Amino acid sequence: MSRDEEGKKRQPLVSVVTPSYQQGSFIRETIESVLSQDYPNVELIVMDGGSKDHTVQILQKYADKHGDRFRFVSEKDRGQSHALNKGLALARGEIIGWLNSDDTYEPKAISRAVSALMKHPEYGLVYGKADFTDKNNNHIRPYPIDSHIDRARLFDVCTICQPAVFMRKSVLDQVGPIDESLHFCMDYDLWMRIAAMHKLGYIDEPMAHSRLHDDCKSMTQYFTVGLPEIIRTSLKNYGTVSNHWLIQFIAHHLPEGAAWIMERMKPFRIFGRGPQITSSDRFEDGWAPPVWNLEIRNDSEEEVQALVIGGNHQLPKLDRKRSERLELKVAIGGEHYKTFKLGEGRFTLQIPLKNNLSFYSVEIRSNVSFSPARLKLNGDERQLSFKVTGAAPLSPMEARLYKLLEEEPASVGEWLMRKRKFKW
Repeated sequence: MSRDEEGKKRQPLVSVVTPSYQQGSFIRETIESVLSQDYPNVELIVMDGGSKDHTVQILQKYADKHGDRFRFVSEKDRGQSHALNKGLALARGEIIGWLNSDDTYEPKAISRAVSALMKHPEYGLVYGKADFTDKNNNHIRPYPIDSHIDRARLFDVCTICQPAVFMRKSVLDQVGPIDESLHFCMDYDLWMRIAAMHKLGYIDEPMAHSRLHDDCKSMTQYFTVGLPEIIRTSLKNYGTVSNHWLIQFIAHHLPEGAAWIMERMKPFRIFGRGPQITSSDRFEDGWAPPVWNLEIRNDSEEEVQALVIGGNHQLPKLDRKRSERLELKVAIGGEHYKTFKLGEGRFTLQIPLKNNLSFYSVEIRSNVSFSPARLKLNGDERQLSFKVTGAAPLSPMEARLYKLLEEEPASVGEWLMRKRKFKW
């Protein structure tokens, strides 16, 4: 038996899975960073999504040269998460690396990971230092990594660099596959699930480079795809959202208005469940009918402070012949509360909900309505009154946050950090 064969027999097989699509400009460097490692017992599996550039030709050359050490599949898939799951199903190793097709390993990364996992059987995964590089793989800045990460820290923020991670295959089998409904933060979701059952180990050595370029998702899709997925993932794994992600969400959406923000944050349960709108005949596109009925239920111990509504009186803009003010008659539990008289444009209403009831019915009756079809705007024949930008019943803490959003939005982050504390 040769020395290389003896080494492989003593050392566990490491499978590196690389999802790829249209990355011909980078994938050669990615492959070389794996195959040039000093650790002898490695296989690289590239799952290509049917690239139309020169990726497949590059992959075929490596397959011809390296045999079983390098395998690839090129076929249409359902995205990166699906490609990863297909690659993991093919992996034969005890230890798994996940390296995207535009990222690279540091020399000795695999041997460092194997050594740490062999010394610490309690670790479900290990991670190390990493940096951001540009399209030419030149250093930009260090990746912000914490040396002590557990489930509680992962709730706050993700400071693990995905290509700098190596996992036990047995742990992946235990926690389940990559969530294929996620297209941005499937790594973060996986770390959360592993941290719920295993310790995470830190390697105080450089492990990988995460490349930033014009086409990478981290640069182009963060607020449209990334942050919403992060919030959904946090809700799935913790039942709420950390202040870090919450502050990003609020800062990005401040132009939408406080009522819009409060409605969208209701599922985040930032102060517990709180009062909820359980029935509303508002249209899905946000328009209110001439008579808008809402039902509010409060199953929490907190009282209901108010119902806030953000709206936009658009009729005068759509039909200059009709410049009348919008009058909204509000009834609570069948009893008239108040008539609001509003001019053209955006408005907000605050409707107090008293007596700390578990159920409220609210009717909002408008004096004006129109049909887009009759105004020859489109073929929509619905009777519409005003556009609702947001509607949310508020607990006392939610009401305080709403007030800050309206009056002192710059202080919201500091206030949230003081008021929301977590113990996991």
